[in-house]
Amino acid sequence: MPCIRIPKGVLTFTGEYQPGDQPPTGYIDWVEWAETQHKAGLRQAQCGKCGLWGYPQELSHVVMENEVKDGRGRTMVLRSRVCNECTKKK
Repeated sequence: MPCIRIPKGVLTFTGEYQPGDQPPTGYIDWVEWAETQHKAGLRQAQCGKCGLWGYPQELSHVVMENEVKDGRGRTMVLRSRVCNECTKKK
């Protein structure tokens, strides 16, 4: 992320991001990237292992299945994808 010093601060330029790009490092760049993903219609989902939220390109194809009970006591199978970071930790 290029920065230019100006008389009362710093002018920062962010990158050009496309839908489906991997997330950048740095907070300001990430916000711009996330806005691009959201405008393209991509939505975040929660990782089944660590509970963090991520866009589809941040989630792996590994799926966790957990049996849970609903409010009436019925058993259901909850399927959720696992993020790339949790997949690497295996």
